[in-house]
Amino acid sequence: MYLKKFFTWLLIYSCAQFSMYAQTGMALGKVEGEKLPLEFANVILYSSIDTNKIIGISVSDSTGSFHFNELSYSDYLLKIQLLGYLNKSLKLKITSAHPIVNLNTIALEADATLLSTIEVSAQKQLIKKTTTGLIINARDNLTQIGGTATDLLANTPTVVVDAEGAITVRGKTPHILINGRNSSLGATNRIPASSIETIEIINNPSAQYDADAEGGIINITLKKNKENGTNGTIAAGAGYSTRGRINTAAIFNHQEGKWNLGLAYDNRFADRIRNINALRTNYFLPNQYYLKQNRHDSRYELTQNLKFNIDFSPNGKNQFGLEVIGNLDGQNNGESLVSNFLTQANNFVNKSSRYSCEVEREKVAEFAFIYSRKYNDKRKSLNINLSTSFEDSKQNTDINTQSLNENNAHLGDAVLQKTKDFQNSNISNMAIDYTAPVSANGKLQMGYKAITRYTNADFKSLNFYQSEFVPNPAASNIFKFNEEVHAAYIQFHDKLGDPDSSKWNYDLGLRAEQVYNHGDGITNNLTIKNTYLNLFPTGNLSYYINESDFLKLSFNRRINRPRLGQLNPFIDITDSLNPHGGNPYLKPELINALEWGYNKEWKKSSFSTNLFYRYATNIIRPFISLAPNGVALVVPKNFGNASTYGIESIVSAYPSSYWSYNMSISLFQQKINGSDVSVDAANNLFSWYGKLINNINVWRNGKLQVIGVYNSPVATPQGTRIAVYNIDMGFQQRIWKEKAAIGLVITDIFNTQKAGTTAHTSEFDYYRYSKVDTRAILLTFAYSFKTTVKEYLMKNNFSND
Repeated sequence: MYLKKFFTWLLIYSCAQFSMYAQTGMALGKVEGEKLPLEFANVILYSSIDTNKIIGISVSDSTGSFHFNELSYSDYLLKIQLLGYLNKSLKLKITSAHPIVNLNTIALEADATLLSTIEVSAQKQLIKKTTTGLIINARDNLTQIGGTATDLLANTPTVVVDAEGAITVRGKTPHILINGRNSSLGATNRIPASSIETIEIINNPSAQYDADAEGGIINITLKKNKENGTNGTIAAGAGYSTRGRINTAAIFNHQEGKWNLGLAYDNRFADRIRNINALRTNYFLPNQYYLKQNRHDSRYELTQNLKFNIDFSPNGKNQFGLEVIGNLDGQNNGESLVSNFLTQANNFVNKSSRYSCEVEREKVAEFAFIYSRKYNDKRKSLNINLSTSFEDSKQNTDINTQSLNENNAHLGDAVLQKTKDFQNSNISNMAIDYTAPVSANGKLQMGYKAITRYTNADFKSLNFYQSEFVPNPAASNIFKFNEEVHAAYIQFHDKLGDPDSSKWNYDLGLRAEQVYNHGDGITNNLTIKNTYLNLFPTGNLSYYINESDFLKLSFNRRINRPRLGQLNPFIDITDSLNPHGGNPYLKPELINALEWGYNKEWKKSSFSTNLFYRYATNIIRPFISLAPNGVALVVPKNFGNASTYGIESIVSAYPSSYWSYNMSISLFQQKINGSDVSVDAANNLFSWYGKLINNINVWRNGKLQVIGVYNSPVATPQGTRIAVYNIDMGFQQRIWKEKAAIGLVITDIFNTQKAGTTAHTSEFDYYRYSKVDTRAILLTFAYSFKTTVKEYLMKNNFSND
């Protein structure tokens, strides 16, 4: 009831703002070059009386637009500057009779002496560094056209994706946001790369972000076109590895006056195979001393997304938006697993062949309403974001297990089993953020956010008995889980000393999060309840040597709450000798993080480096326990603590007009202490990973991109994840006056990408290696019509998996 009253009050307040009108003037316009919008143009406003006096500075956005607010009635001189183009100056006059001056489209003329560097200048924005992390323009990654967000992240600086799709940043799992909000679409393998506009890496989230961010935050922004008129882009790609792959995508948009309508669709269909080899040595089981396993998977994947958006801006200050996203995701997976037990002397004990046919279908629908209020003072703003997403998934598996003798002859009848897993869930968000100036340069941010999650999971295991499948009560259960997170934050940002000359910026914040958890296991009479309140202080201090060079010092506290998959007690028996399940008694993990950083930019290169330290308690990690019957069960557990410290650096350089590169490297020491769980659950390992992205302009409108990735082994409580490395290549040629593009991509050129884990304890040693058909050749074609944003779908339609 309180939340409803609070939200109603805020909505009434927002509506009251609609009647406020500016008492000063404003100027706006749009910068173009060669009939295309120019982003990152510097627009400088001077007083016409004293042209050395800068009144304001603006930077054109992705549509080339810029504006100045709160201009006194006077005469001004406007100068526009952008590398590769001739400077342009304009005079303008703000009066009470004409308080709003629309300069419309301002065309810049290319500077012939700098034409060779124009492409390099644009590429410099591929990675934009901020005091909290970096922002990557996804459209500039040519090597993942036709892939998923997971593939795109694998080739994103500072992000590590292993061959099983697990995502980490500096050895920790990040919190994934879609368009800045918690979503059922958070599974990155469901999101085609062609749908993504930018990827933002936030290593040190401030108080306004969710504290549930063990490894920071990755915010994936989906594309939304806002060009005037009717425009769009269509794209298609097809390729082959051991099996075929195909994808298509389309964006259509219409903007007129106060309204903007958008419609987008994309899909991805792929066949793939995977081979897994595993060896487990059981030191205290003489008759089951060795377990050798060979597995072959044949999987068909399908993903489809449909997105609709409508935006309405009645007066330029109030903006309303509605987004509707639908997702269909499915997999058909056939798994053949042969398991062989041997004695210590390598004598045959028993063997089995297990075939699983798994069919999985998921449907997701998300609805979001966004309202924003702009004010004359840019430091003041109001934003309201309401969203809800529904997910419905079904997974049916038929299992056939046949005992074999040493010569692979059948022994007895096959054992038949079925599993049925039905889940429906909902995630809803309500976020209200308000920012107001409190001094000459200071501003105060405050807000409230409520997140509710609900999941109903119904798992059935059935055994074939007397001509029918009979439910197994011991292996079946209905699990219902509810979670509410209520958060409020306050954050203050200002400068030290004289605001006009100070180079010191700082912000201090505090976030409070109240959590209510409730879970019920209907069949096994399990009930879990957790209620806790945590405070999360954040702080950031920056010193700007100049506009682009700065030092920073950051601190924040975070939490890692166990996910449903970690809490759900269901046991997956696809591999009955290595089953895995959840642990409903997990406690949240608490993390304290400290970071020091430096950023420096030169004319043709830039460098940034960060020293970081993290200390976590109650860390959540998978734990393997071996039973006397030779079954190794994997469940997540809370361990004592873990510390991680290291250095991360990014170098971008533009040696010539034909070549640019970005190199990132992270080195860190990770120490895990889990002696309270097991004497073997401790590990101390140095790890590092690096990426090298090369962009080569081979000829006019032809671009080659080569990306190399290396991820060293990473520590787990009982062992390591093995090293992963690969090289991808993409080429793109623009044609038809740059309205279309064709592309060629070769992923994992040397077929080196693989996954694997090792575990070493006093009871057993375990090695598991997995290889997917990651090497593939793909072709794409994209065409844009009546749009100035034709690069959006041309530059990222391909896959590595």
